Amino acid sequence: MKIYIPLLYSEKVKRPDRRYFLNNIIGEDFIIILLSFAYSSLHFWSNVLGLFLLQMAFWCIYELGYIENDVVGDKFEDKAILSYNYKSYEISFGFWQPWLWSFGLSILGIVILVKDRATENLALDFFSNEYSRNLFWVSRELVYWLMFLFALRVLFYIYNHINKQSRIWLYLLLQAGRYCGFLVVLSTNAVGLMFLVSCILTRSIQYILYRYLGGKNSSWPMDFPRYFFCLLIYLILIGISAANDRNIFLLFNPQVLLISAFCILRGSKHFYSVCSQFIPVSKDGSNQTF
Repeated sequence: MKIYIPLLYSEKVKRPDRRYFLNNIIGEDFIIILLSFAYSSLHFWSNVLGLFLLQMAFWCIYELGYIENDVVGDKFEDKAILSYNYKSYEISFGFWQPWLWSFGLSILGIVILVKDRATENLALDFFSNEYSRNLFWVSRELVYWLMFLFALRVLFYIYNHINKQSRIWLYLLLQAGRYCGFLVVLSTNAVGLMFLVSCILTRSIQYILYRYLGGKNSSWPMDFPRYFFCLLIYLILIGISAANDRNIFLLFNPQVLLISAFCILRGSKHFYSVCSQFIPVSKDGSNQTF
């Protein structure tokens, strides 16, 4: 592969036969970002498009970490876990190519996110104060975003070059960047922020269990009921916030209900599995967890 095509490696090599782009990047991460950031937006559709472009810009750099992870594993690990397609897609493109993709997508995403201040006003006279303010805002946010992507890349590089026992702690930071990195250019409300935190904690707990159980390709903890756990953490956080504010109606906030519905639909199989196990101990003599 001499030319970099965004997410081709993730789709064909890192997670082959899983429709990774549709099932995970769009059907999972992107919806999480939308539910957290775009719900209360005054310009919903422009925010959807802007967030999608920034999501793609993010994944161009995050995918570099995936590629590097496989290369390092193949070179140094005795029993590296590589997909059957790894040798078929030998990487020969320069690592600067994903940065060019990311830079272009970042510019477009940030300009679109400021639609009411930029795209509608950039057509004004070049020397107008409004034009200058919008241009300054776009430039400033682009610098912040690129600084975040650079920090993410450095973090993933360190993660890939330390032993697996130590990766546990850096994984938490990677997940924080994966879901909260958009905060460098956008703000969200408390409801959305708590959902992001719930996703970070859930993914990190799953990974910690995976590593402490030896990193085996078994059904556990990869069959971990992630969305059940995520919703549980989220509702606990929302409940604590509602109690603190003396506002029980927060539990019935439309955004909270949408997030809850997403978790239930996305993890329906695991919700059924967990709920079907709720029986009295008198009827479960083994009393085992799994």
